[in-house]
Amino acid sequence: MLVQKVAVHMRPSVAQIAEDPKFRTFLRKKVFVLWTVVVLFLVFYMLLPIFAGYAKPLMAKYVLGFVTFGYAFGLLYYLVAWGLAYVYVVLSRGFDRDARAFAEKATNGAPGTASALSEAAAAPSAKAAR
Repeated sequence: MLVQKVAVHMRPSVAQIAEDPKFRTFLRKKVFVLWTVVVLFLVFYMLLPIFAGYAKPLMAKYVLGFVTFGYAFGLLYYLVAWGLAYVYVVLSRGFDRDARAFAEKATNGAPGTASALSEAAAAPSAKAAR
């Protein structure tokens, strides 16, 4: 019952925030970053089989001592994956900070309400990670 009262109380504020140009810009930036990371990873991931199938002379070329381009490219996967993960984590911290500010605004600045909402939203994913 209490949850319904809080939700009814929050609805007008949430609707206002959803139409706020700053919130829309925030969502656009977040979606752009997410899709950019996904597309970059998939393009890089698909290049290895494409090169292996269609650029065999390139893959067989020695680039560093006894290391061929194919092996170097394969090992580069790890650096690219970790690099993209690092970039995403750094950028998502800023997104989390902005999302927390919007949540505080949505709950009309009620102390602890926005953090309780974010903890409740994070709880299922935290349980799944264990």
